[in-house]
Amino acid sequence: MGLFKEVKKPVIRSAAASGADVSPRRPVYVAKTAPCIHSCPSGTDVRGWLVTLAQHQAYGRTPAQAFEQAWHRILERNPFPAICGRVCQHPCELNCNRRAKDGPVAVNKLEQFVGDFAIAGGLRVGPIAEQKADAARIAIVGAGPAGLSAAYHLARKGFKVTVIDAAPLPGGMMRYRIPRAVIPADVLDAEIGNILGLGIELRAGCVVGRDVSLEELRRSYCVVFFAMGLQKTAQLELRAGEDGNAALVGELPAELPEIPDEEATEALPRVLNTVSVAIAQGRAVAEAIAAHLEGGGTARAAAPTVIRSEKLKLDWYPSARPVANSAPLTEADVLAEAARCMSCGMCMDCETCWMYCSKNCFAKLPKGEHYKIKIDLCNGCGKCEESCPCGYIEMN
Repeated sequence: MGLFKEVKKPVIRSAAASGADVSPRRPVYVAKTAPCIHSCPSGTDVRGWLVTLAQHQAYGRTPAQAFEQAWHRILERNPFPAICGRVCQHPCELNCNRRAKDGPVAVNKLEQFVGDFAIAGGLRVGPIAEQKADAARIAIVGAGPAGLSAAYHLARKGFKVTVIDAAPLPGGMMRYRIPRAVIPADVLDAEIGNILGLGIELRAGCVVGRDVSLEELRRSYCVVFFAMGLQKTAQLELRAGEDGNAALVGELPAELPEIPDEEATEALPRVLNTVSVAIAQGRAVAEAIAAHLEGGGTARAAAPTVIRSEKLKLDWYPSARPVANSAPLTEADVLAEAARCMSCGMCMDCETCWMYCSKNCFAKLPKGEHYKIKIDLCNGCGKCEESCPCGYIEMN
């Protein structure tokens, strides 16, 4: 089922009768924050990549091209879509406006599908900026979700990054605290490998205080980020070094096995939820480090207002049953489920404003640029605001 209702017959667009009342209000485009984006720990553009899938035909893309584009869009904020699709507690779905109609969009399952599609196709992410010869060197202590997320975002900006971890393999809690039945080894290794493929140096089995000193870290790197996460407290202790400076020393526990296909423990839900939060925190630290090294500020413009279901025209959207939770998704399932996204607070080229405007105020632009409002023709009738299903148009 498509995202838009089918237009059954042409809509007659005629000029208003002379002498009609003219209002001082005029339509403006006001983007809103979709609740799925607002509630995502990483602030991923959920609406954006779902609409990318839903409108693939309108943009002349094959499903495979749409999946790849959606994957790249997710990776702007989160380098672990296949993992988060398995372990995130998906607050995006809990806050999805579609719940008020016929059930939330299955964002988690779609994210997992997109992540698995990228792994199966061997897709690789590239840097945003080319690494410079004199790029700042950054050390990250801890190869868990926070450390790897920070390393990913910094490497994409062209910084030289070294990740140091006491464990023999990277992954942190994702490898050593979560069962392989939840995160398969091939999925974990693939997404970590994609991150390290950006030129990040990994020093696994390296204990700070034993194999590398704090002084060496201070001397060799301009920034050191300690992202040790949920490591056991006995693994790392703070002691006084011979020179009087503090040093982190310690040994790995006698056994640090990968957790096999075991049943979830009482602590497991907390660990699963922590993965998404840690990924978001790693990105936030990376942004702060980059701003510091590049001399820029960290202040951001306030996010647009969150739009809720009462501001949408729910009846405009065709009813569509959510995808089944149990069965594995097919390509067709994914595209149909993505089409249930209502593009809350952002234009989706549904043409409703264009059809309802009797003054020809809305001029179609090339696909993706939406419409241009010709204010000089507008009489302020407000039909565009009243008919816009996603709440993108306001009269001011």
